[in-house]
Amino acid sequence: MVETLAERLRRPELLILDGAMGTELDRRGVVFEKGAWSGPAVLTHPDVVREIHADYARAGAEVHIANSFATSRHVLALAGMDDRFDEANRAAVDLCRQGITGDGIDRPQWIAGSVSTYAESSKRTALPPPAQLRRNLRDQCKVLADAGVDALALEMLMDIEVSVMLVEAAAETGLPFWAGFTCNWGDDGQVMAGAGGYRGGNAVPLANALDAVTAAADGAPMMMSVMHCELDVTAAALKVVGQKWTGDIVVYPNSGRYLNPSWDFSMVCTPEAFTDAAGRWAADGARIIGGCCGLGPVHIQALAAEFSPA
Repeated sequence: MVETLAERLRRPELLILDGAMGTELDRRGVVFEKGAWSGPAVLTHPDVVREIHADYARAGAEVHIANSFATSRHVLALAGMDDRFDEANRAAVDLCRQGITGDGIDRPQWIAGSVSTYAESSKRTALPPPAQLRRNLRDQCKVLADAGVDALALEMLMDIEVSVMLVEAAAETGLPFWAGFTCNWGDDGQVMAGAGGYRGGNAVPLANALDAVTAAADGAPMMMSVMHCELDVTAAALKVVGQKWTGDIVVYPNSGRYLNPSWDFSMVCTPEAFTDAAGRWAADGARIIGGCCGLGPVHIQALAAEFSPA
């Protein structure tokens, strides 16, 4: 019988998550559709998406995030592809599955479907009105669940209102999921969730956001995650999570910076610095560790070499 992700998490060994998809597509020369980031690549560059998933599996990743981060209806609409919503989300899962079951990959693999707060505007005024956004999130969670993902990855949670919508949508599927907060430093040194609310409001203390999503989950099989943060913010955010949360924790930072229209890889941390930091995160309770923007197969290979059981 195939081991479930929940069963694997009962074992003590660290689980290795994959690394970035969007910036890895960028690194490999894929030009993104205006405003829609990496989502349309599952339709326009399927071979590249598949090969990136395969590279992460060969590097030692066990958990893989399908390239559905930017395949919600309102994001695909920016590329004129909203009529291909079902096709794009199912393709994201299928391409991931194809990539991680190739030659030379002999360990169990699990797939998480990404559902995000991504929108064209940093203040997220590009998001649809709340009622439509809620429908879009529910639809995406459902199609990813129907496509056979093992879990859902709720990514770039930055405020309470949208975070609660995402958690409620994921909980309806019955699948395990993680609530992934992107954090920054507040003016007083406090760890803040995001840098703006649904219509560009103030960031909120991470501790408050954690309380809100825990209440919204209402006992659903949720994990907590710190993702797409710089390494120093990641460490501080993980401390906050550890004070509020006793369940499983997922960590995957970014490194480098976005310089429109591409990622600046010159500032990406070394694999050695990444694995050193990962050791501290594991000591602080992280059960699944991988990378986000800027961190590619070489970082995951170093992580797996350090932490995967022989």
